[in-house]
Amino acid sequence: MKKYRIGWAVVVATALLIIVVILFLVEAFSFNQGAVGIEPLSASAYRQRVDALLANANPADAEAAIQKYGCPACHRQGAANGIAPSWVGVAERAATRRPPMPADAYLYESIIHPEAFLVDGYPNSMVPNFGTRISDQELGDIIAYLLTADAQ
Repeated sequence: MKKYRIGWAVVVATALLIIVVILFLVEAFSFNQGAVGIEPLSASAYRQRVDALLANANPADAEAAIQKYGCPACHRQGAANGIAPSWVGVAERAATRRPPMPADAYLYESIIHPEAFLVDGYPNSMVPNFGTRISDQELGDIIAYLLTADAQ
């Protein structure tokens, strides 16, 4: 009977593979843990924050930001596949999601803290770091757009 010796190269390669898999799994499971460094706000703080964002917002400018951040992939094309809710009628639905939170504050929270409230039937698939990626102007423009009847 022959004895087989596993070479050090195989042992090292296997160990490195295991480490990479573990790191991947840790990162994958922490992906939807929310935006780093962004804490959910109180109801009154949401009101102040959203009012400031909407003060200079222009819904007509939202399309550029919507495309920049890839929103249509989930909220337009993916809506039919249950990835994320459609934007058609979103202002009306947003006004009833988390009473007494108004629609604009709910939309803000949904973008910045997507894990705070999940719509029934949809996974937590929203990118968790939009709070650190989207500028205030873009965020205001997007929320203003979503509050219009044109949102789709």
